[in-house]
Amino acid sequence: MKTLNLLKNRRGVSAVISNLILIAAVIAVGFVVLVWSQTQSSNYNNLYGNAIKSDTDQLRERVAFEYIHYETGNLTVYLMNSGTIGDVSIASVYINNASYASPSLRLLSDNAQTSSLNATQEGYFSISPSPTLAPGMNYPITIVTGRGSSFVATFAT
Repeated sequence: MKTLNLLKNRRGVSAVISNLILIAAVIAVGFVVLVWSQTQSSNYNNLYGNAIKSDTDQLRERVAFEYIHYETGNLTVYLMNSGTIGDVSIASVYINNASYASPSLRLLSDNAQTSSLNATQEGYFSISPSPTLAPGMNYPITIVTGRGSSFVATFAT
């Protein structure tokens, strides 16, 4: 008799088991969404931190033009990294809106070639503007660093 009653209530057991399976599936999907959202949040935080560091480094760059000399088709520019961050490299130079590729930078202290200036270091580079610059004229020069900062000065020929 008890066996017959158990067989009659089979639908009730089936409903309970299906509800438990549904609850387990919802919990599993919830954990998957939780892990995914934590991973995305962590990636976003890393990207945001890197962007802020890059922007802060760019703001800490300061390049001072110490002296600009032009003679017989050769322009020599003396610079100083007066900022609080090292590794300031020159990506490009613009003279009167004409672009020049990254020049060969040399240290003022020992004339050694370098790719960047550390904080308080002085250096210089030479380029040959083409066409040659007219005498007695003022020309703008813009230096763009590897981090994207621009520094502008004017010199006379």
